[in-house]
Amino acid sequence: MNLTIQHTTKFFLALGAGLLIQQAATAQKKDTLKQETIDIISKYQPKLRDAAKLNLTASLPSVDTTRPKLGYQVPALNLYFMYQPVPIRPLALGKDTSSLQLQNNYIKLGYGNFQTPLVQAGFGTGRADKYNLGLYFNYTSSQGDIENQDYTNINVLGSGTYFSPLFEFNASLGYNRNQVHYYGYDHSLYTFSKGDVKQGFNEVIAKVGAKNRPQNDWAFQFQPQAEFIVFGDSYKRMENTFVLKAPVRKQLFEDIWFRAEGLLDLSNFKEDNNEQINNNVAAVHPAVEVTKPGFMLHAGVNPTWTNDKFYLLPDIVNESHLIRKKLILSSGWISYIDKNNFRNLANKNPFIEKYPVGIRNTRVEEKYTGIKGTLGSHLTYNTKFAAVTWYDLPLFVNDSIDGKKFYMRNEEELRAFQAHVEVGYQQEEKFQVRLALDWFNFTKQKTELKPWHVQPFQANLYAQYTIAKKLHLNANLFTLNGSYYVLPTGYFAKTKSVQDLNAGATFDIGKNFNIWLNANNLFNSKYQRWYGYQSYGLNVLGGITIKF
Repeated sequence: MNLTIQHTTKFFLALGAGLLIQQAATAQKKDTLKQETIDIISKYQPKLRDAAKLNLTASLPSVDTTRPKLGYQVPALNLYFMYQPVPIRPLALGKDTSSLQLQNNYIKLGYGNFQTPLVQAGFGTGRADKYNLGLYFNYTSSQGDIENQDYTNINVLGSGTYFSPLFEFNASLGYNRNQVHYYGYDHSLYTFSKGDVKQGFNEVIAKVGAKNRPQNDWAFQFQPQAEFIVFGDSYKRMENTFVLKAPVRKQLFEDIWFRAEGLLDLSNFKEDNNEQINNNVAAVHPAVEVTKPGFMLHAGVNPTWTNDKFYLLPDIVNESHLIRKKLILSSGWISYIDKNNFRNLANKNPFIEKYPVGIRNTRVEEKYTGIKGTLGSHLTYNTKFAAVTWYDLPLFVNDSIDGKKFYMRNEEELRAFQAHVEVGYQQEEKFQVRLALDWFNFTKQKTELKPWHVQPFQANLYAQYTIAKKLHLNANLFTLNGSYYVLPTGYFAKTKSVQDLNAGATFDIGKNFNIWLNANNLFNSKYQRWYGYQSYGLNVLGGITIKF
């Protein structure tokens, strides 16, 4: 108890003494601060310490030696071969083929019903650096079941090409003879000897031309060509024709081309002592072509002089890819001249009576659109829907005496809607099939009552198949609609439609020989393309081909 009191008393005494000492120290400190002064000698300037610099050295990444995988697709190229191609075989690399014997020559011999011989031959020098030469010969004839239903066809052609470092020169000389007979009369009413109805067309054609061989895509390209034709028949009617074409082409920019063509087509016809008939066409075809990926435009005009008139004809064609190579929109507005000289009319209808005075050339105008393209790797298609107009179109009408010859009537204006369809499928060189059809719906006719002997519809289905690279088969199914003709009484009628089938086969025997067989008109449809002129019906022709 007493001990506790003593400690407490000491604690308070110590606490009081500490407070007195602190107050005295504080009072003394205040007095000291009031008396001190501060002198500033210089301003304070802070500085940063120098930072350590980092030295960076650039280096290339390591080389990637892995081989990348590049994927690509080669689009299928579909071609339509209406002939039998020679099988293509790859040549071994590094092998000298200059000493190999190329098969540049062939002889084809055959015979068929209707007393039909066939002799065909072709000879050529083959590939050469400086020149190549070729010679072709063809002869065939037939005698039908109808009296005077006979014809003979002879063709001879020699051609050659010379290659220089800058130019390519070509020339050819040919002779053609087509002998027919006017057998399209009523054989129960009339009788004619073979000499009375015999008609033979003789033709000599000479051509010369040249073409420059540019060394780059920006070169100026030109290809002039001159053609001389002498055409006559058994009635001493003679026609001389001279045709000169001079096309030029120049690349202006990478995808823009300028092209132009001058055309001069002069004909004069002479019969006995009658006045000479001149039929001339002169034209210039300037155009600009723009070709880009997925787009093509050909824009031009055709100033043309013929029929003693001047025509400014349109020449516009466009193709736009809606889907690359699969769906292409094609459209155009074009116009051109079909020359109606004696030679062209006789080639169209060999049974014409004569070349009429005052004949005019036909001006054709087409406005069309359509789609084309490919489906998959093997299927192609092409469609066209057009409004077509023919001005001064010659129509063929049987004469009113015995009907065996044809006169021509001029149709001033004939309009039609046209639908054209092509579909093709090809699997390499083994198999191919193609369908093509044309249909005309005539909507307006100005001069004549009907489009005499103009076919409104025709379709053709062609197929070819190769077995074991030796046996080649082909077939051709076609359909023709009937056409209108004029009866001797003045009324008109229509020929019958026809469906027919042709078939053929070729078998290769070794490298140098093959045997072949063709059968035409398997349905034995004796149709009439020209009223009164019945076809032969079923005919079979076979033979052998020698290649060397």
